[in-house]
Amino acid sequence: MIAALLLVAMLAMSWYLRRRLRLDFGHGRSGAYLAVTVRQIAGFALPALLALALAGEWRALWVLPASFQRLAREVGVAGWIVASDGWMLLVGAAGGSTIGGAIAFIRWRRKGLRGPMFGELGWLLPRDRADLGWGVVLSIVAGVAEELYFRLTLPLLVALASGSALAGFVVSSLMFAAAHRYQGIAGVVATGLTGLVFVAFYFASGALWLAIAAHIIVDLNSLVIRPAVTGAWRPRRI
Repeated sequence: MIAALLLVAMLAMSWYLRRRLRLDFGHGRSGAYLAVTVRQIAGFALPALLALALAGEWRALWVLPASFQRLAREVGVAGWIVASDGWMLLVGAAGGSTIGGAIAFIRWRRKGLRGPMFGELGWLLPRDRADLGWGVVLSIVAGVAEELYFRLTLPLLVALASGSALAGFVVSSLMFAAAHRYQGIAGVVATGLTGLVFVAFYFASGALWLAIAAHIIVDLNSLVIRPAVTGAWRPRRI
């Protein structure tokens, strides 16, 4: 059963990656954003929740699985973050994003520079106010869907199938980085490293919601804050 669920989960990710690169702009940019949002849900969130249900692992949504707890103790990060204090970390991360956005705005106003971007977002990078709204939607959906899939369900299924939580996180971390190959080599590397930070948050706190919230903040920085302060905060031109 576990092997079959793992196969289905991998096929769902493969479906998303193939569909992700076949966007129809016939309905404009909003239609393309909607397509990616729906495919995030269909390719990651729904398969993750279904696999957890069929594997009898619903509790993993709010309790760190036993194999993950053992790995967290082995790497020495268990208990570093008290879940109830996680909000302070998120406030700090949000503050850092705000400061980064302010610096990006100053650079853009003075020299027309948009600042460093680790990875090429291509058409996903908002161009105007309507795109920024979709940036918020996609940031939230991606944060929830990808963390459910890459930080919980995929590594858990690999751990259950192989008996090794470490193998689960090695596989899921590599897959998480590879899923962002559309951003180029720099984007793959940056995404892979960021994914490890999300794993650290998850292990140190035992709270998946903290990794989800951190992911959302990172995406909001890339898809909303920086574009907004460097020219995207304007109405769509007809």
